[in-house]
Amino acid sequence: MKPPRITSTYLILDVMKGRKKLAKYLAASGGAGLPVIIHATLTDEFGKDDGDSIEFNANVTRVEVAA
Repeated sequence: MKPPRITSTYLILDVMKGRKKLAKYLAASGGAGLPVIIHATLTDEFGKDDGDSIEFNANVTRVEVAA
């Protein structure tokens, strides 16, 4: 089966290593944020269709800073 084309505008990322440094960096960024590339495998539905979107669980395999 061919994978579907998908779009998204929102993600929650559970940060473990480096979480405190990241929090300080983002607080000092003045809202500029930190561009990253997230590699993950979508595994299953987290929520149900609310008419606009469905949330999905994902296993993150790598996060890269996209300087």
